[in-house]
Amino acid sequence: MKFMIKFTLITQKFSTMLSNTRTLKTDYRQELRSFLNELKNRELNSSINIGLASVRLIKKLIGESKWTTAGELLEILKKEEKNLFECIPTETNVRNVWKRVIKIIKDESVVIEQRNQSKIDSLQGNLFQSNICQNLALSHNELKPIMIEALSEIILELESAVSSIASQSVEHIHENEVIFTMGKSQTVEAFLKNAARKRKFHVIVAENAPYLDGHQVASNLQKAGLDVTLITDSAIFTIISRVNTVIIGTKSIFANGGLKAYTGTHSLALAAKHHNIPLIVCASLLKLSPEYFANTNNLPELLPCDDVLSSDFHPNLTVLNPSFDYVPPELINLFIFNTTKTAPSYVYRLIREMYAIEGDEDELF
Repeated sequence: MKFMIKFTLITQKFSTMLSNTRTLKTDYRQELRSFLNELKNRELNSSINIGLASVRLIKKLIGESKWTTAGELLEILKKEEKNLFECIPTETNVRNVWKRVIKIIKDESVVIEQRNQSKIDSLQGNLFQSNICQNLALSHNELKPIMIEALSEIILELESAVSSIASQSVEHIHENEVIFTMGKSQTVEAFLKNAARKRKFHVIVAENAPYLDGHQVASNLQKAGLDVTLITDSAIFTIISRVNTVIIGTKSIFANGGLKAYTGTHSLALAAKHHNIPLIVCASLLKLSPEYFANTNNLPELLPCDDVLSSDFHPNLTVLNPSFDYVPPELINLFIFNTTKTAPSYVYRLIREMYAIEGDEDELF
């Protein structure tokens, strides 16, 4: 019943949002409808695919909207962002792409104005000051080719993210080590497979109930020639003392370095911390979010209880099936991104470089 009510509310928000975009051309509305349907039906099965679909949507919005200056384009993007995330508030990776594009427009406005304003000593030093000189009157003809190139660079970054992260694997996995992983992550799979080309090591995979994603991960790694052991989630604490390194993926990374990770990851991280085993997170920069977990409405969405208990059960029995775990930054040792690697305490620096931070809602630092 609760699931049906939630589904109805989402559908209502979806219809309202489409009506709010009636001033835009039909192609964008169709793209938006298709994008939201794919998210709702979980057809976009990886963060990279979600990011690429988001860039395509923004590209179509920029191409079809009527705007003459950078300021007008910013207002259009902010309005669409607000409408979109009233409909899909839990899709943090989609929001990250939108905020990154907004940041690009602001950066380009500053760069071009800097050419005419000798008083600005340093773009990097002044970018986050409230009195920065921005040329938001930048014309359509000046800004549009810049945006097309910037969006193409984001697409290229997303498409190469997995291979860029995987190429760093031999620096972190050594001969005859035992590696533990949990959750279905395309990035982690590629990371382990790449290391196996030059190193011989053993991988332990938790089955990750109730969806048992670990079964597919273990099968994929075994087919790639790795030595793999699959265990139940309840055996994690027993096995973890024999492990050299824990390597996991994540759904999103909050501004404080905490994770929005696969269900069960928090227990794994606590066990690793207890035994002083390093925990490494492999993720693309797309997953860096300028939000704090405590400041969002992103409390774990409860997935259908039928996925936990397949048979009929007493109506007074409450079954909780959260969609993710929050892992605090003190349980994490290292982040490996496609362009860099860093400790959780330095995540805020990357966020400063990537996103526009303005007003009370987005002010993080």
